[in-house]
Amino acid sequence: MTEIGATGVLRPETAAPLDCDVAVIGSGAGGATAAFELAAAGLDVLILEEGPFVSAAAAPPAVTESFLTMWRNAGLTATIGRPPVAYAEGRCVGGSTEVNSAIIQRPPDDLIARWAEDYAIADFSPDALRPHADAVTGAINASLTDEPLGRASHIMKEGAAKLGWATTALERAQRGCVGTNLCTFGCPTGGKQSMTRSLLPRAAANGARILPDCRVTAIRTASRRATAVAAEACTADGRRLKITITARLALFVAAGAIHTPALLQRSRMAEPAIGRTLRLHPSVKLLARFAEPVNAFDSRLPLFAVSQFMPDQRLGGSILTPALFGLALGEDWQARGALASEARSVAAYYAMARAEGTGRIRALPWSRDPFVSYALTRRDWRLLTEGLARLARVMFAAGATRVFPAIAGHPGWTAPGQALVELESCLSPARTNLMTIHLFSSCAMGENARCGVDSFGRLKGFENVFLADASVIPEAPGVNPQATVMALARRTAQAFLAAGGRQARLHAARERM
Repeated sequence: MTEIGATGVLRPETAAPLDCDVAVIGSGAGGATAAFELAAAGLDVLILEEGPFVSAAAAPPAVTESFLTMWRNAGLTATIGRPPVAYAEGRCVGGSTEVNSAIIQRPPDDLIARWAEDYAIADFSPDALRPHADAVTGAINASLTDEPLGRASHIMKEGAAKLGWATTALERAQRGCVGTNLCTFGCPTGGKQSMTRSLLPRAAANGARILPDCRVTAIRTASRRATAVAAEACTADGRRLKITITARLALFVAAGAIHTPALLQRSRMAEPAIGRTLRLHPSVKLLARFAEPVNAFDSRLPLFAVSQFMPDQRLGGSILTPALFGLALGEDWQARGALASEARSVAAYYAMARAEGTGRIRALPWSRDPFVSYALTRRDWRLLTEGLARLARVMFAAGATRVFPAIAGHPGWTAPGQALVELESCLSPARTNLMTIHLFSSCAMGENARCGVDSFGRLKGFENVFLADASVIPEAPGVNPQATVMALARRTAQAFLAAGGRQARLHAARERM
């Protein structure tokens, strides 16, 4: 193998088989966290990542290049349903942490307690989860951002205050962030504490190896154990090789809520519950125009959220750059095109619902991507309708002169009363553009029949396969899921180490001699 720099990123030179103590499939929030814990315990860890390694120095300068390089399917994927829900996933070393906004939130304690009861999760409570959450948020320096935040942030806070609604200042994974507003394209400064700037380098310092551009095609099993992984890897000169990776002790799968169940299905490892319980946070956006300049292009993303109605509804703000502004106008140019000349007076916000609707993931033998279907319930539509109306009220309370919801052909509202009157009729599956970047629960953890993995992330029916990503979160958490994913991955890795403990590490050491 040839090492690239000092990061632990490797490239195969031949199709020779590889081996390790533990293979981790996926390098996002869950995979990186598990890999760090396992490597710190002295295990030989090999991380397999389907996407490329993109350093901060090589961060794409334009949104189009970022979509093509760091996002799955150029950021354009959708569930099948009425309406379809567009969803986006990172596909690079570091996963979606490289292209998200780095907002770090913990799920409410009462929700954790409810999951423990409803899904029969052992040793699972707010108190039990808190040390894991503390450790991972500390590792990425989750912290509030100093002023100036910019007008786009304070619009949300001021509007909510006039309505008497609570807001929350949002922590971010950051260290020395300078506010380039390029978080979702790949941070060019390294200030965002994504996995390539936090846990992956620490895992590499403990001996973990990272193999980018490596797509796992199947997991091989025998006698209720994973024995090897079949993959296609890329050499430094661009050749594709078929390789086999043997994991002596265990396999951790962290390919995300969509691709983890799809991989298990392709490998004929899926229990009946796998891939049948997908949940997400459907969101509907609006553009708000103000009489005075907002200068959202030059501001940090809005870092206050309306928390009055959480966890079922959250109102927040989106990064807005010239490229993203152009995309928003292009969705419905006839209705929104006139905003092009008023760009400096426009900001973008969203209403998000903690939906109860579920979806299904099915691997297709002829496609690299699975078939994903999803259906919202009447309750979900009501939450989105209420959320959008409330968001419009916040905007008008903060001084907006017109707001444009993501409803096809809609001319926009000029007063909050219009939104309240019209929404029941105009927010329809045929006209509303829904999107999400929060996907989870397709392999829920717990001990009842709805759960694909046990209380500590072990895949049911297998002794040495563990899931360590958003797929195991029992239900939609109502907050940005990164902190939850990382805390659960740390809990799973430590449970594995405790169960195998010293014996597993001694066995691994003997195998490497």
